[in-house]
Order: sequence, then structure tokens, then C-alpha cells
Amino acid sequence: MKHFCVVFFCFLLILSSSTAFAAEKKAQLIFPEITVLPGKEFKLPIMLDNVPNLAGIKLALTYDKNVLTYTKSEKTKTTASLMHIVNDKNPGKLVIVMAGARGVSVNKQSVMDLYFKVNTQVPKAIDMTFKIIDIQLMSDTLKELAYEFNISPVHVKASPVSPVSKNKKEVSLKTITPPNISKTSLSEPQKITPKNSPKKSVSEQKKINPPPPPKK
Repeated sequence: MKHFCVVFFCFLLILSSSTAFAAEKKAQLIFPEITVLPGKEFKLPIMLDNVPNLAGIKLALTYDKNVLTYTKSEKTKTTASLMHIVNDKNPGKLVIVMAGARGVSVNKQSVMDLYFKVNTQVPKAIDMTFKIIDIQLMSDTLKELAYEFNISPVHVKASPVSPVSKNKKEVSLKTITPPNISKTSLSEPQKITPKNSPKKSVSEQKKINPPPPPKK
């Protein structure tokens, strides 16, 4: 009998410990890891886990507006019964509000899908992380639920370099040297010599230069 009481006491202790652990288990907000390409649109699922009775959520987040452009949002089957509003008036910031009369159970499921387009010009690859600036999870009994984050980065690859721009870059990096100019040897000016005139006869020379008169 004594042995049975000890075993029963241990069983109650284990049961109470496991119940306390389950009560302390927090809801998780999960952003999965994604790799995206410049100029392409991608879907970012907002996932929740360990939420047995979700009736409302308020989520405010920021992102790099120089890299991403928000395009649209869609509810999932899990949250089809909830109403939602997405405030995207300020580029680089989103405020999401969802609410319903009855709570829904969410376990490793997306409650909303956000769509973004990557800018076409991304000079170098970057890892971008969404920043959560405000969050509130509520049950249908208006009880605020404890939570924790599991936010993974979005890997944005660099824009491919086109052949034309690559050639321009190579030309700009090359040292421009003047073409080799061959030294032209300048010869001395040639002396201009008159052409040899034909020899004149003696009679013609006498006509041109008559002899002096004889002396008296």
C-alpha cells in the first residue's frame, strides 16, 4: 500500500508539471526564410503556432521600402471567418488588424499572406528582416495571449549584370592610352637646282654679248 501511494504521488507530480508546462507554452509568430530575385513578386505567409483560440490580432511591421514594394494581401482558409484591414498608406510600414466573433485554432498555419515585389535594381545581395513594432493576440474571451517571435530573413539576390553595362564598366576601368605614334623622320629640304639650259651656239652668244669695238 505504501508503495502504491508513492507511485500515485509521483504520477500526480508529473501530471501537474506537464500541465504547467502546457500553460506556459507561448504562441509563436513565424516568418519563414525566403530567397527572392530582383523584379519578382513573392508571397510572405504570416504564420502562427500554439494558438488554440485566436479571435483577434493586431500586427504592425516595417520593411525596407527601397528594396520591396507591397502589392496586396490575402486571408487564408484558417482565418476565412475573420474580418481584416491592412493599412499600407505609409510605404515601408504595414498595420494588419483581424477580428472575429469566434476564435479559431491555429497550429503552424498562415493567417494571412502578404505579397511584395522586389525592385529591379539591387546592386548587391542583402538579407532583409521584417521588424515587428507592435503585436497583440486576443482570444474570444478577450484574453491577451503571450507570444514570442521566430522571424527569419528574406534573402534578396543581386541584379544580374547585363552584357552592355558590363562592357561599359570594363571600358571605364581600363586605362586609356594614346595610340602609338610612329616617329616620322623629317628629311632635310632638298636643294632646288635649276635645270641645265641647252648650250647656245657661238653666233647666238655673240648676239647676246657682242665683242667690244676695236681700239683705234
